[in-house]
Amino acid sequence: MGYLRAAPLLAAYGVIVSLAACGFTPVYAPGTQIDQRFSEIEVAPPNNRFEYLLVRNLEERIGRNPSGDTLLNHTLIIFEEGLEVVGAARSQIVGEVRYQLVSKDTGQVIATGSVKSFTAYSPSSQVLVATQRDTAERLMQILADKTISDLTIKLLRGG
Repeated sequence: MGYLRAAPLLAAYGVIVSLAACGFTPVYAPGTQIDQRFSEIEVAPPNNRFEYLLVRNLEERIGRNPSGDTLLNHTLIIFEEGLEVVGAARSQIVGEVRYQLVSKDTGQVIATGSVKSFTAYSPSSQVLVATQRDTAERLMQILADKTISDLTIKLLRGG
């Protein structure tokens, strides 16, 4: 019976040891190439509430680097659309981030990209304002995650 309890722990230990043996290194670990690149990125300041939420989420992932060598410019496009799902009214907020990583010294564009996502909510809710606010916050978190993932891939590929 004791062996059955220990089996998952032994399996997890085996996976960790085999990953370490193959040279596996987490992408975002301190001291990695991406960690170093992210520490050089300053995120452009926001112009409205949606952008504030996006910038806050981006900075939570890459850090706040006001003296970075590169600037992450972003354009945020947000729109809302209704959705009829089997007689239940739903609305969704769709968002797209178009970004450009630019060298502050030379003005050279290092990487560009675009990510898109959506979140949905029920507009008939009793607490509509809070529901819309929560939906917007979730969307900005998703878009920030997708932006960082997309940017990571581009930086690892060299631009």
